[in-house]
Amino acid sequence: MTALVRYLLADVLRTQRWLPPLLLFAAVLGMLYASDAGPPLPAYAGTCVLVYPVSAWLTVVIATAEDPVRRSVTVVAAGGWGRVQAAVAVLASLAAVVLAAVAALVPVLTQPRPYPPATVLEGFAALAVCALVGVGVGVLCGRPVITRVGWSVLASAALVVLVLLFGRTPPVGNVLWSLSHQDGVTGALALSGALAVLFVVAATRLGTALGPRRG
Repeated sequence: MTALVRYLLADVLRTQRWLPPLLLFAAVLGMLYASDAGPPLPAYAGTCVLVYPVSAWLTVVIATAEDPVRRSVTVVAAGGWGRVQAAVAVLASLAAVVLAAVAALVPVLTQPRPYPPATVLEGFAALAVCALVGVGVGVLCGRPVITRVGWSVLASAALVVLVLLFGRTPPVGNVLWSLSHQDGVTGALALSGALAVLFVVAATRLGTALGPRRG
């Protein structure tokens, strides 16, 4: 599995399609923390809204980095769609956690307000949860569930907006609400974290099931 993840990483880096989502992430993060962003937890809520769609976009990039012919070769060499989809989910999840860590640490270095370690840890957990939901969206909208890149982008954008419209509904909505209101953060993170992991697993299994039919 490690070798397969490293191969997918090298292939994604080669395409350079990861640049647009990361440039967007850096630009918006810089704007959010260019001045006083307010109390730490509500500030992290704003960053969660950024990390969520960027993680979904980056996951679609990872899932569609190979063309269908090369992906078929990779599936045969790896021993089946299950291993390939698992590797895509693992690589996307690692990238999402890195984004969450960067987003959690930037305000510590740039903001005039104090960011206690416990608050930073809560912020990182919230960012990681929202990033993992983005991974689930990306896996659900990437190949082989949706085979065309254009439709993948449109579907992932629609799901991102749809989730944000559900208010306090977990996994994203209740995390944003608890951070914004600085209330019930621990409970919201526990529930939403479990749901985010289940979402990624379910999306991966769906891709594994559809792979032999659409790959």
